[in-house]
Amino acid sequence: MKSNNTDQITVFSILLAIIVITLPMAIYPIETGELIRDIYQNIVDLLGPTYMIFGILTVLFILYIAFSKYGNFRLGGKDTAPEYSNFSWACMLFCSGIGGGILYWSIVEWAYYVDESLFGIVPFSERAFHLASGYGIFHWGITGWALYCFPAIAIAVPFYHFKLGSIRLSSGLRTNSETSVETSFFGRLVDFIFVFVLIGASGGSMGMYVPIVGAGVSEIFNIEHNLMLDLSMLALCTSLFAYSVYKGIYNGIRVISNANILMSLVFLIAVLSFGPAYEILVLTFNSLKEILVNFIGMNTLGISEKSKFAEDWTVFYWAWWIALGPQVGLFVARVSKGRTLREVVMGMLLLGSLGCFVFFAIMGNYAITLELSGQLIVSDILANEGHTAAATKVLLTLPYGKLFVFAYCLIVVIFIATSYDSVSYLLSSHVKKTSSDNVEPSRYSRLFWAFILAILPACLFFINSNRAAMDVILIMSPPLLVLFPIFAVSLVKTLKKHYD
Repeated sequence: MKSNNTDQITVFSILLAIIVITLPMAIYPIETGELIRDIYQNIVDLLGPTYMIFGILTVLFILYIAFSKYGNFRLGGKDTAPEYSNFSWACMLFCSGIGGGILYWSIVEWAYYVDESLFGIVPFSERAFHLASGYGIFHWGITGWALYCFPAIAIAVPFYHFKLGSIRLSSGLRTNSETSVETSFFGRLVDFIFVFVLIGASGGSMGMYVPIVGAGVSEIFNIEHNLMLDLSMLALCTSLFAYSVYKGIYNGIRVISNANILMSLVFLIAVLSFGPAYEILVLTFNSLKEILVNFIGMNTLGISEKSKFAEDWTVFYWAWWIALGPQVGLFVARVSKGRTLREVVMGMLLLGSLGCFVFFAIMGNYAITLELSGQLIVSDILANEGHTAAATKVLLTLPYGKLFVFAYCLIVVIFIATSYDSVSYLLSSHVKKTSSDNVEPSRYSRLFWAFILAILPACLFFINSNRAAMDVILIMSPPLLVLFPIFAVSLVKTLKKHYD
């Protein structure tokens, strides 16, 4: 790590952030889990409506950027051609933002909602299933991808406009080429916040999804699902994304992202083909209808009056997207050279939302058909056996069920890898000096950060709480509620100077 191109202060801040986050979890797992829950609840009580309003304003802001004259701004210069094909760019965009979560939540999320009494709909009624399915699509839709997209364009514009050597969150504060804001005290503080959020949010996500892989492997090979199995799955995921990031973007991240999307499409088509396709499509249509009918209510629930459902779920999701936004945004900015802001915005909003919609439409609605027919009561499994068992039991109802579970676990592992290889790439790029040449960071730096990233999820396994992993993600987000509006002002200033 010692190099003339390495910013040693940034390296130290990253390692410090990791120690601060993980040490209490390793030494006092029970007490830390309780503390995380208390902090989460205090944040929700104080800022819940703010997250809801923030989501609406972010959608409006990036649509303004896309459809104004600023949407024509081409990253890298007006004559720059895209570095990656549309397909590879879309695959990397989607995989960097989703991780393994889409495969778990798309199957079971509706089961958390179907017993809620929302918008006058009776729990467990036919409409309740439709709304529950629609809520999953809503939580993984336009607003979420807008919260990813904002940091992408806020960083991409100064990164390419000022020809910076490293890609950092603090660069979003730049409005001119003379001032090196990244090395100022405030810039250092912003980057420390970014690293803290990045490690906490990405580690929290991995801490949620790796045990799901462990549950699938336990089911396939009839072995006990315990801490050692989860740690083994974490080692497998870490090795895979370390190899990918070691190979670089073009030969590693691009290739594995492309393969993952193709595998996922085959998997989804197989589920639709072996499952009750007609019932799944009818449920999808009814879910979309419920979203249209209740769209305003879904976006404003919890703003004018307190709503436990909004606090537990919509606020959590918006905080999740915000916390992971800089991670995804910086990577999308890095791979979007040669594209206009309009292409980046519409690509993330439409392609990202469409990809999530397909997963929820097929996987979630297949699980709902099982419950409605009485073949498998998924909501009971979720309540009595925990979150790790539900997804695999749904897949086992398909013909060749164990084969589906194996494919599911494989895709989850690759999704985790394709998401976190982008994180380790960002960390290795982040520690470069802004004045260094705009080239890929060294392979050994990328590999080092890939393994460092595995520390937090390993510590979360000791707490042994899916909720704690979820709470960690939200806890990381409040500083960004302050920083994002500052970035918005800086972005508009830079674009105005460019066009005036």
